[in-house]
Amino acid sequence: MSPSSGQTAGALGSDTSFLTPNRLTGGACSTLVNPGNPNNYIKAQCFAIPTAPSAAFYAANCDPSKGRDPASLECYNLFGNASRNILIGPGLVNLDFSVFKNNYIRKSSENFNIQFRWEIFNILNRANFAVPSSASIFDAAGNDVSASDIITSTQTPSRQMQVALKVIF
Repeated sequence: MSPSSGQTAGALGSDTSFLTPNRLTGGACSTLVNPGNPNNYIKAQCFAIPTAPSAAFYAANCDPSKGRDPASLECYNLFGNASRNILIGPGLVNLDFSVFKNNYIRKSSENFNIQFRWEIFNILNRANFAVPSSASIFDAAGNDVSASDIITSTQTPSRQMQVALKVIF
């Protein structure tokens, strides 16, 4: 999954639909996700809006209509240093279990078999979270998107069991 800033390239002439933010390093940003925390999965504090290298570059290339202070040199239509696919999903672990008993009935036929089956899917009942619905860290105005780091669904169903009787002849 790739983080985005929710901006269009605008003045720089790129045809991409989103731009990447800057990735911050150090401290709590050694990893970019909070594993096991579906309400705050992506660490949004580890990303920032790209900044122009100088005031002259800002004046020539950046979009001042976003309402931010030009002194900060935050340039919404620049690509940041965050690379593609740096956000790792929650992962998937699934364990299925099956028990069956064959009961051959020779009186009827040599190959006649009644098989009792008990199958358990996701026996550990582990919640396998899906990736967040959006990896957009900032909206079009440069504000933090609070819902970008929330996981709203799972990839696999909860524990399920089934009992079956299979007749083989």
